[in-house]
Amino acid sequence: MDIVFEEVKQRMPKVDARRLLDYAKEKSDESYTKLTQEITDIYADGDLSEIEKQIANDVLMLLLQQAEIDLRVALSERLSLQENVPLDLVLRLAHDDIAVASHVLLKNKYISELELAAVVKSKGRQHWRTIAKRDNLGPTVAESLIGTGDIETAITLVGNLTASLSQDNMHDLSVLALRSDRLHMPLLNRPEVSNDVALTLYMFVSQELRKKILNDYNINQQLLDKTIEGLLDELHKGGHRPWDVTEEMLNLARAFREREEMSTGLLTRTLRRGQLPFFAALLAVWMDMDVDVFKRIIERDAGKAFALVCRSLGIVKTEFATLYLLSGAMHSKERNVDQSNLLKIIHFFDNVSVEDSKRVIKSWKKTIEDEMAAENADEDNEDRGESF
Repeated sequence: MDIVFEEVKQRMPKVDARRLLDYAKEKSDESYTKLTQEITDIYADGDLSEIEKQIANDVLMLLLQQAEIDLRVALSERLSLQENVPLDLVLRLAHDDIAVASHVLLKNKYISELELAAVVKSKGRQHWRTIAKRDNLGPTVAESLIGTGDIETAITLVGNLTASLSQDNMHDLSVLALRSDRLHMPLLNRPEVSNDVALTLYMFVSQELRKKILNDYNINQQLLDKTIEGLLDELHKGGHRPWDVTEEMLNLARAFREREEMSTGLLTRTLRRGQLPFFAALLAVWMDMDVDVFKRIIERDAGKAFALVCRSLGIVKTEFATLYLLSGAMHSKERNVDQSNLLKIIHFFDNVSVEDSKRVIKSWKKTIEDEMAAENADEDNEDRGESF
């Protein structure tokens, strides 16, 4: 009798699909507990046949498609540490709502770097920031996370000292740090900080952090010049038209202003490198105005407007002539400035006072800001009208 019973028992399937589905249909805490425990036991059983494994996978996939979120959360939490869970199920959980996905994104050891990078590409900020907390992240996932441009994700990643960051990762983070000073100190505290990364950060961090960098790294003027040239080249990858100004350029320009390092020498060096957008950023920040406002001022009367801007900043005639010649694409239709126009603009520059220039620029700025405010109000009214 015992032998017969044992044979029958062995023939009974270990995975009862109907029972599992019934647990899910009950939608009670007790049934969910039984379901998650049974599924955990199934995947912990190393003696399952291939057919039984397939039944378990099919049932679980069906549950993940149809179950309410609290059950999916419970399943994800229980399965996140399991070794024998098929990868397609793990990835299904990883792409779910963040309440479900967070367990496997943080704890599952069997998701590869490429699969995590794919989650970063297809999901949003909540998934990015959760992945950035994961232990022992590698450079491939870090590259994907940094590439999102999300500052909170970057801050979380930099604060994750179990993550391994490559020098390329660190360089990209140092450029991203132009957008937020909250990244400055955490970045400098990373063990991977190289002299090159420290030099890049030195361009725009606070005076206190500059002192720290000077104490900890090899800094000299030649290296600084080389680093800023490389940084500006990178910031200009998006384009070299005068108004291709980015937030990073503006923040770098603000750093120069705060350190009282604005000068015609800086403007001239920027133009000689062909970096017109950063030149526009420097002038806009020096003038303490929005780039769009500055652009409209220049477009009002091209050469004369540029002359008034320079005169209002106290730039002398010889320096103005150099800046005017080098910045032709900003204020002239032709790339090269016509010599006769140059003489006329210099004459105009020479005959307008600094005080009058400041007064005109201030008036234009006020007028343009009012115009832009009215335009934004009209757009808001149009948007509200379309919503009804």
